[in-house]
Amino acid sequence: MKKHKIAILGAGPAGLSAALQLKRQGQQPLLLEGKRPGGLLLNANLVENYPGFPDGISGPDLVEKFLNQVDRWGVEITHRKVRSLDFKENHFTIQTEQDMFQSEMVIVATGTEPKVFRDVPIPEEAAELVFSEVFPIQHVKGKAILIIGAGDAALDYALNLADENQVMILNRSRKRKGLELLWERVQKVTSIRYYDRHVVRSIQYTDSHSMEIGAVAEGEEQTFNCDFLIPAIGRTPALDFLSPSLKDEVESLSGLGRIFFIGDVKNREFRQTAIAVGDGLKAAMKIDQIREGG
Repeated sequence: MKKHKIAILGAGPAGLSAALQLKRQGQQPLLLEGKRPGGLLLNANLVENYPGFPDGISGPDLVEKFLNQVDRWGVEITHRKVRSLDFKENHFTIQTEQDMFQSEMVIVATGTEPKVFRDVPIPEEAAELVFSEVFPIQHVKGKAILIIGAGDAALDYALNLADENQVMILNRSRKRKGLELLWERVQKVTSIRYYDRHVVRSIQYTDSHSMEIGAVAEGEEQTFNCDFLIPAIGRTPALDFLSPSLKDEVESLSGLGRIFFIGDVKNREFRQTAIAVGDGLKAAMKIDQIREGG
C-alpha cells in the first residue's frame, strides 16, 4: 500500500489549486482524478467573472491554462476513481478501482454529481443519447438537442451548443432560475427555442437513433424530436464514497485539520471557479500552518 502525507481527491479548479500551492510549499501531494481534469469547468461556454480575462475565456481554455501551470510545477495527476475513503488507526485509507493508498491528511475536491432525472423512465436503448454535461457532445454539428431545466447550467449549455445545432429548452414552470444575463443572450440566438410550463411525460427511442419526447403544456400534449437529451435539473455533492464510520467523524476530523472539503463539493449554490480556486489555496495554506505547528 502506497503511503502519502497529503492526498487530494479531484482535479477540478479546487483540487488543482490546492495541489499547486502545496507544491509551492514543498509538499508532494497525491492527486487523484477519476474522470478528466477540469471538472464542470469543461462545460462552461464563457467564464466572465474569473479575474485576469477581461474578455472572458471559455471553460476548456481556462482548464488548459490550469493544467499547463500545474504541469510546470511538476504536479502529477494519478488517474484513479476513488471507490471508498475511510479513517482508521490514525490514517485515511483510499480505495480505488485498481489499488489502495494511505494518507495522513485528505483534501476532498470531488465536486458534484447530477441529480437523476426521475420524471419518466429513460429507455435502455436511449441511454447513450442522454448526458448530464455538455462536454461529451460539445463538438457535434447539425443535431437537435433538448435541454430540460432553466437554471444557469441549462442556459449556458444551450449557448454552448447553439452555434452548430438546434437547441430546445423545456422548463416545467413559468419561473426561470438562471442568471438574467444568460437569459438575455439565449433570447438573441435564433437556433435556441425556449418553452416554459412544459412537463415531460414520455421518452421514446426511435428507429432513427433519436428520441421522441412527449410533454404536456397546460393540458395540451406536444412532441419534440431530438438527437440528444440533457437533463440539467441540479446537482448534489459527490460524497457517496465516504465510509459510514468516516461520515460520523467528519466534523471532528475537520476541526483537527485532517480533512478538508473544498470547491463545489461544499459550496452549494456558490459554485464558481474563482471561489473553488480560493478554497484550494486556503486549504493548502492551512495544511502548511498545521504541519509547521506539529
